[in-house]
Amino acid sequence: MHHSPGHYISTVYRHLQIYINNRFSELGFGSGQYLFFNHISHSEGITQKELSLRLAIDKATTAKAVKKLVELDYIKAVTGQEDRRCQNLFLTDKGSEILPQVRSILKETKDILHKGFSDREIKLSLEFMDRMLSNITDEVLQHRSKNGR
Repeated sequence: MHHSPGHYISTVYRHLQIYINNRFSELGFGSGQYLFFNHISHSEGITQKELSLRLAIDKATTAKAVKKLVELDYIKAVTGQEDRRCQNLFLTDKGSEILPQVRSILKETKDILHKGFSDREIKLSLEFMDRMLSNITDEVLQHRSKNGR
């Protein structure tokens, strides 16, 4: 039986969410927050708006994830010096303490996904997925511009 790329992408995504939720549950967050936490750790001082843009995730979802991470005391939001409407996001001491554990879980996850692949196969698969993402993103943008959204 032949399946479409969408079938595999969807199935891998669902199983990845289950695995990540399980692994991050001891830290109090899951698949809804780890991406934001990880990105903030690499770009401390980033604004919530810029975070949404970089991750291509809507502002409401970003706001919920940031709120949860602030409640857990893993990140702090500091009012911007230049633009008081913006908040810059930083890891707290508690966030810095769990960072090695988060990175370890993410590395283990990547290793599971890459198990049995050669370096060349990993590189090719990422190139293929990047091209699929670009194709569908272009299509969505064209569709939105045609429909005025």
